[in-house]
Amino acid sequence: ELRPLGSGADQSLTPAVPTPEPEVEQAEGVGLCGVLIGSPILTALLAVVPVGIYAHYQEWNSELVFALNFVGIIPMAWLIGKSTEDLALVTGDVIGGLLNATFGNVVEMLLCVAGIQQNQLSVTKCTLVGSILSNVLLVMGCSFLIGGCFYKTQNFCASGASVQVSLLVLGTMSLALPTMFYTLLGAEEERMLQDSRAVSCMLLAVYVAYLYFQIRTHPHIFQSEEADDDEVPDMYASTATVLLAVCTVITSVMTDFLVDSIEGTVESWQLSQEFIGIILLPIIGNAVEHYSAISVAAKNKMDLSLGVAAGSGCQMALFVTPFTVIAGWVMDKPMSLDFHPFQVIVMLASVLMANTTLQDGASNWLEGLMLVVAYIMVGAVYFVQLPSETHTLLAG
Repeated sequence: ELRPLGSGADQSLTPAVPTPEPEVEQAEGVGLCGVLIGSPILTALLAVVPVGIYAHYQEWNSELVFALNFVGIIPMAWLIGKSTEDLALVTGDVIGGLLNATFGNVVEMLLCVAGIQQNQLSVTKCTLVGSILSNVLLVMGCSFLIGGCFYKTQNFCASGASVQVSLLVLGTMSLALPTMFYTLLGAEEERMLQDSRAVSCMLLAVYVAYLYFQIRTHPHIFQSEEADDDEVPDMYASTATVLLAVCTVITSVMTDFLVDSIEGTVESWQLSQEFIGIILLPIIGNAVEHYSAISVAAKNKMDLSLGVAAGSGCQMALFVTPFTVIAGWVMDKPMSLDFHPFQVIVMLASVLMANTTLQDGASNWLEGLMLVVAYIMVGAVYFVQLPSETHTLLAG
């Protein structure tokens, strides 16, 4: 449509400019309801949460309390991870990195704190070892295996993977030195605690340096070239914050009930504490991470998959493990880095095996199969161990 401007002979025809309509502000994500609807299985498991809490207060048998709280913590870990992820998207790289570092393994941290409070130090140490083994062998192995079923060869940034494996070696070394010092030289427990606390402080400093390296100085070696910079959170920051706080409190309560029922479960199921600590408990905190790493590997996003698997292993070795020692120090509990030599050997062999699969910057299904088989072999050792033989492979 053309309309005249001005008057008389100076009139000219110009196109009419339509008046823009005011935009209505809309939420960018799907919201909390959309998140729940998008994962129906995990949402359905939320029904187990009140049942597990009720079972504890009604003093049901230990194995039922253990099983209900075990299953109930899985959707709690999912919601904690999702709310942390959405908060990290709106707070920037630095704060987002700190949020992921703090709450990325909050379930494992709560399990360890609950174990220390109830003097289950052996189970606590086994949980730390098991979480690292689960990420390095099982998660990474399943990612390579499933991804290799869709793609003949999958490539990733070898330099970023090399940094993470080197940090895992450092974490293993931090366990090996105190363990050998106490086992071979017969050091006193007080000296062992002092050394463990000093090493833990150094590991935390290294982890802070690793975060700065990953977020500020060398982010390019940890990011895929196809990374989506336009990703938006599904929940508002206020919603994610409230959800994170509520889920963390509920998870803390459930982990207390879970750890409290371990002794009765060991006697009833005839399982060793090591099998529960190294194999079963890490499944709780890592279940959602397992799914994430495998699903993105199936889409040929291996840098992201390794960031979940190897990155979570680094968090466990350099952040959660020293945090647990410091927590024991605060609670006046003898939590140290004195792990059993067998566990240290298993960790070292696992990290070295992971290093051999990552050094060429490419993966295939056979490498994944080898890592998974290695994890099954470790699990079989602890599964056949009877509760009466627990002292032979106890940590510390």
